Formats: sequence, C-alpha cells, structure tokens
Amino acid sequence: MGYDVAIMADSTSRWAEALRELSGRLEEMPAEEGFPAYLASRLSAFYERAGMMQNLNGTKGSVSIIGAVSPQGGDFSEPVTQNTKRFVRCFWGLDKSLAYSRHFPAIHWLSSYSEYLQDLSHWYQDNVSPKFVDYRNRLMAILNQESSLLEIVKLIGSDVLPDDQKLILEIARVIRLGFLQQNAFHKDDTCVSMEKQFFMMETILYLYKQARALVTMGHPMSVLKSENIFERVIAIKYDVPNDQLELFAQYHRDIDTFYQNVLEKNA
Repeated sequence: MGYDVAIMADSTSRWAEALRELSGRLEEMPAEEGFPAYLASRLSAFYERAGMMQNLNGTKGSVSIIGAVSPQGGDFSEPVTQNTKRFVRCFWGLDKSLAYSRHFPAIHWLSSYSEYLQDLSHWYQDNVSPKFVDYRNRLMAILNQESSLLEIVKLIGSDVLPDDQKLILEIARVIRLGFLQQNAFHKDDTCVSMEKQFFMMETILYLYKQARALVTMGHPMSVLKSENIFERVIAIKYDVPNDQLELFAQYHRDIDTFYQNVLEKNA
C-alpha cells in the first residue's frame, strides 16, 4: 500500500535466550554460550526483511527495523550482540557511565557507528551543506583524540599536558555538552533541524580554529578559558531558537572579539 513502516524489536536478547531454552530442551548441539548454532541465521532472516520495495500496485514502501539488544552486564562481545552487528549497518551503543553522569541520550560516540554515511553524503550535500560530512568527520577526530588523551590524564593528570592537547580536551567538552547532549524537556533542544546542527558544528570548529591559532602563538589555555567563550558556545543549543538561525553570525563575531581580546591583553 506504499507505507513506510518502522518496527522496533524489544528485545532480541530475550528472544535469543528463549531460543536457547528451546534448543536445550530439544537436545540440540549448543554453540557459544549455549546458544544454538543457527542463532546467526535466525537473526539474519529477521533483519533481512527490512528494506525498500516496489509493490504490486506500483507504489513504493519500506520497512525499517530497530532492534534493541540488551546483553548481560553490557557485554557487547556476547553472541547475540556480535551476530546482530553482522547484519545491521547502524549501531547505537548505550553507555551506563554516560547515563550515570546524566548525559542523554547516553549513546557513546566511539562504540556507535553508521555505515550509511557514504550513502547519505549526497543527500547532506544537496539538502544541508557540502561541508556537512567534513565537519562531522572533524568533530569525530577531535573526540577520538580526546579518548586517547584521557588515558594519559588518568595516569599523570591534565596539568602536565601541553596547551594544544588541553585545547583538544576543552573543545571535546564543548562538543559533548553543547552538541551531543540533548535536553528532551527544552522546547528548542528536543528536536533540532539539520541546518541548526550544521551551524552548531561550524561554530564549534571556528572556535577551535581561532583558539588553536592563539595557542600556537604561545597563549596559555588558562588565559583562553578566562574569557568564558567556551561556555557561551556550549549554551548555543538553548540560546539560539530553531527558527532564528541567523543568530549564529553573532557567535562568529563574538569568537573574533575573543580572539582580539586575548591578543590585546597578552601583547
């Protein structure tokens, strides 16, 4: 009939556990962790039902499947999670440490991925901006650098890091709090348009560019953080309404003012 249908399976882990119980009662040969050897084929048969199709009446329809997997103890290496990841091209990994710190949605940016990025790149270029995918990749690169630096910080602390690495940690904090974290109870942050997301990324990267230039000139991070520009950029998601995107131009001017103020105070 030409409908676009979304199905949520909650939870395939419980279904797999029931399959394991039935397999045991039928005295079938168990595989990893007692699951039947045909677990992967049953999962694939379910997820392969998703896709777009041409109906007999000439209309087009689609079925999208969202499968929720809840492994014991959050162990992504168990068979149900691993076999599910074999057949899906998008994975959102929830992280309990993010939930405990009240970072919602608690989707970890490093364990999650989407293989649809290249498929959608032309849509982003035509409907948002040709720079959208590039900006997204640059933000992910900063978050990956932050993950590596945090391992060092745990051992020796952040005070011994050079200022360029301190800047990476600060910009990553801006990305996490100002871009990734959402407030479902705020009228502007509940649902954000792709255009606003693009301008938010552009503003964060412009701040990083200007701050990196100052650090390269020898200005310490303590001076840069005293200007409070990082907190202002974090608050963009609340301060810029979804229907007033022209306000982003003011933030670029504020970043330029911040750049000039640091130069004048430390000349």
